[in-house]
Amino acid sequence: MQRTIRQVFGTTRPRDIWLNLFTFDQLLTRPIIHIVYWCGLGLLFIGALGWAGIMVGTGIKDASIMGWLLSFGLLVVGFLGFMIAVLAWRSVCELYMAVMNIAEDLRYLRQFQEKLTPQSFAPVTPQAVTPPPVAAPDTAAVAEPAPPSGSKDNILEDPFFRPRFERKDL
Repeated sequence: MQRTIRQVFGTTRPRDIWLNLFTFDQLLTRPIIHIVYWCGLGLLFIGALGWAGIMVGTGIKDASIMGWLLSFGLLVVGFLGFMIAVLAWRSVCELYMAVMNIAEDLRYLRQFQEKLTPQSFAPVTPQAVTPPPVAAPDTAAVAEPAPPSGSKDNILEDPFFRPRFERKDL
């Protein structure tokens, strides 16, 4: 029992175990997901045995050869369904483990990044920046005024404008 506790929590001291439980320093997903996985497999196995019992009972109840063939066919389908369900359950548990491992890896990366960055930051004093000189506008060259927005010439101002590309050579 101590070996199992040591594998899960890394120690057998009760103080460290409670500290790990309440501080979330170590994720407990691996042992918990193993328990959930085996419980799910047990439920799938019980369901498969129930399905097999139903099919054998149906075969016994219907004494004809067609009843036995139908029961055998559904028994094979039930076995294949059980195998597919086991694979699906395994992949769901592995997906959950992968997501939790990503979270744990990110935690380690953050800790590593904190070790690389210095903890004491020197205050940055702002420096006055002189704006670049602006050239005076040339009063002789006056730009043409834009056409008024109500004009038909300004198609960019109309939000409902759709250009029509028509062939005029036809």
